[in-house]
Amino acid sequence: MSDSEAPETKAAENPVDVVPPATLRDRWGRLGTTVRVLASIGAAVVGAVACLWLFNELVVYWIAKSYVQEVVEVFDLSPYLARALVLLSFLAGAWLVGLSFSLSRSRRLIGFYGLIGLIVAHSLVLWVGSRNTIVGRCYVVTKDGVRYGERPGIDAATGRACRPVTADLAERLRAYETGARPKRVESGDPVFFDLRTGEPAIWFTRGKTSGIEIFDLMGFHPATGEELAPITKEVVEEWRAQTSRRAPRRVDPEGVTPFDPLTGEARLWFKRGPDGAHVFYDRPGFDPETGEKLLVADRAVIDAHRKQVAEESATRCFVITKDAKAPVKYGTRIGIDPATGRACRPLTAELIERLREYEKGNRPKRIAVDDPVFFDPRTGEPIVWYWKGDDGRVEIFDLMGFHPESGDELLPVTKEIVTAWKEAVANRKMRPSKAPQRIEPNGYAFFDPTNGQPRAWFSRAGDGPFEFFDAPGFHPQTGEALSVVTRDVLEQWRKDQETRARKRAEDDARQSEERRLAAEKAEREARERAVREAAERSAAEESRDRERRAGMLCDDKAGNPNDPRKASPGASYDVLKLNAREAADVCATAMAQFPGELRYQYQYARAVQFFDKQKAYTLQKALAVRQYPAAFDNLGWLHIALYRDYAEGVRHFRTGAQLGDPDSMVSLAEMIDRGQYLDRSAVDEKIALYRRAADLGHPGAQTAYANTIAEVQRQREQALQQQEVQRQMIGIFGGVLGAVARGR
Repeated sequence: MSDSEAPETKAAENPVDVVPPATLRDRWGRLGTTVRVLASIGAAVVGAVACLWLFNELVVYWIAKSYVQEVVEVFDLSPYLARALVLLSFLAGAWLVGLSFSLSRSRRLIGFYGLIGLIVAHSLVLWVGSRNTIVGRCYVVTKDGVRYGERPGIDAATGRACRPVTADLAERLRAYETGARPKRVESGDPVFFDLRTGEPAIWFTRGKTSGIEIFDLMGFHPATGEELAPITKEVVEEWRAQTSRRAPRRVDPEGVTPFDPLTGEARLWFKRGPDGAHVFYDRPGFDPETGEKLLVADRAVIDAHRKQVAEESATRCFVITKDAKAPVKYGTRIGIDPATGRACRPLTAELIERLREYEKGNRPKRIAVDDPVFFDPRTGEPIVWYWKGDDGRVEIFDLMGFHPESGDELLPVTKEIVTAWKEAVANRKMRPSKAPQRIEPNGYAFFDPTNGQPRAWFSRAGDGPFEFFDAPGFHPQTGEALSVVTRDVLEQWRKDQETRARKRAEDDARQSEERRLAAEKAEREARERAVREAAERSAAEESRDRERRAGMLCDDKAGNPNDPRKASPGASYDVLKLNAREAADVCATAMAQFPGELRYQYQYARAVQFFDKQKAYTLQKALAVRQYPAAFDNLGWLHIALYRDYAEGVRHFRTGAQLGDPDSMVSLAEMIDRGQYLDRSAVDEKIALYRRAADLGHPGAQTAYANTIAEVQRQREQALQQQEVQRQMIGIFGGVLGAVARGR
């Protein structure tokens, strides 16, 4: 070994003399004070800039999320679309904010105006989505419609209270705007508050003499113009105390709704009259004449009454009598009245008014005018009565009854009587000397054969037909002077006769063709009517069959496959979404047929949630009160969708899980994943929920349970692998330390 190598060899053989490498702290300490201060300041500046940038991005993200959330609530958008809109809004906002801090003036202006444009666009989108929404606003009823405001209180324009608009009031306000007006409620037991929301469904006014009057809609009193107010519990008690003192009143069933549309309870009570007819009253009690207890009117009683009224109106007739107490006798069979032996004539609407006059004491009077109206121009019914003497003389009167001299019954005029009466009037107007008489021109000798003088006179109105007379004078109806007949007149008359003959032939042919076409049309319409009636019968039968099968259809179309109380396989969420309205219709029919079956109510609410979440929420909430297990899962998700209250949603999921609803168990496990229930690390609780739901047959829970177990097993294997790697690294590090220690 050479001398130059000796020092290196010694240094290698003696490890104590080796200098260890310098650490970061040693290097930092070797730097000068000025360098260290500058480095510290630079690091602080970089950190501050990073924190400021991160804070700015978080603020932009929070603002974008809050703005998009308002849009989602107004338009009821999907959460997946909402996340996409949040990301797009955040990227646009972050880019525009970055431009606002640019050193370039043009880029700063773009960023500034871009941010203003986003804010204005957001407000415009919210306005478009909420412009037709009145729920949450307030209203003031006017004589012409409804005035809406933004905040409840006193309306500045009208000076009246602006009351809050609820979901239940919205429908009634729409009805008022379309022309509906309040009507008095005649029922003895109306529904004062909406059964779903508890909102007033009746409006009232308090009169000085009439007490409390109730109406079915907001608005103004039809007699006083006073504004109606919503009913309150105190007013209901006062009204019931007021009505409890009122005796039952006799009412016409055609002017009253027989049954309450919400509860189906009867609104009419009845008794049987002496003739077997139904007599109806507006409240329970006793008959004021006989003391009999009034009975509740059911559907069979109402139908029987209507049938009886229809039969009586179709067969009623009348007989005029001379009895002052009963001047008119009414019958039910047209023909000869056995009691009087006179004809019982058909009773029509036009005759009823005149019969009322006769019953009041009015009696027939002779008509003195020469040109009266014999038949009603609207209906064609006779409105004049006549008497004909043995000599053929006709007298006419303005009312039914009896002839004032002879006592004979007056009869309704006919066309023949009218013609005879007019001829008699015309004869009375003729001069008593040689009055011209109409003659038949065919075969008549118009000229004297000895001297050629005319023997006929004529009258013609415009282009009308010729009328010939046997003597000079005046026309008996028009009063115009008659003209003498000439050869030219006869020639024109013959041409007119030929023209009228051709026209009659053409008219006869046309009428024959029209009759043929009318017969064909009638036959065609009869066939079409038969086909239509058959189709209507088929549709009615199908509708009845649909109603009979409503319960089964409701189970098939809207049943929850995971409902513990299901009656059929049901329909999944995606399938129900495609047929939501049809499912809601059949379930509504099933609910009407079986009002006590909670399953149909739940399935109806499950279908309604796709097009009216607020109504579905109200229905599910009512089912939750009645402890229907499957309702809690739907109620929880609807509460989260409508109010973004996860805590309340979790509470409903927990209640449903306790009642054995598998959907609630799966939803509660999902809340653990979202961090809204317990902690994300509560894996055992989540596995327990999935296992319970899987044991109840929930397909999704079975898959989730298997996946969760596999994931937990994978995580445990990874943990074991990491522990093994750590153990090996510790062993290696310990071996290195041991070798170093042994070297020393």
